[in-house]
Amino acid sequence: MTIPYPEKYMKPELGIGKLANYQGVQADSLVAGAGGLGFGVGVQVKEDVATTYQDGQFYGVTYAKNYVEEIPFGDIEKVGLYKEHEMVPILRKGAIWVKVDEDVLAGENAKALSTGNFGKATISSDPATTPSDTVIGTFKTTASAGNLAVLQINLP
Repeated sequence: MTIPYPEKYMKPELGIGKLANYQGVQADSLVAGAGGLGFGVGVQVKEDVATTYQDGQFYGVTYAKNYVEEIPFGDIEKVGLYKEHEMVPILRKGAIWVKVDEDVLAGENAKALSTGNFGKATISSDPATTPSDTVIGTFKTTASAGNLAVLQINLP
């Protein structure tokens, strides 16, 4: 017998940095910079070294790896981390679970924030006075601040 309401038995989120589906996925591998990189964070690249997005050119989102050496006891969020100089797979095209710093709705444009997380992008009606945010993708699910949402990106 099938389960009529699967959300009652398990969360729909697979986890931060996990692929939401396998349709049209493309990724690059780069070296993690100083301080390492978390799972599911926005990335910028300079001289073939990936660092958490701050204010540079958005490059992609880090995948979560299946094996993590150790997560400290009491770490409620269970945040995984790529160590400095470790090879990191970075999603350039596809759908991935990311953490949002503000409430987002499915279908809204997304932007990368300086925390490495994501938020909704605003398009200005008068770019001369108020610049628009750089749109990096689209949210495919609705989520409240501090939770996970599916981000669809398609970068060259």
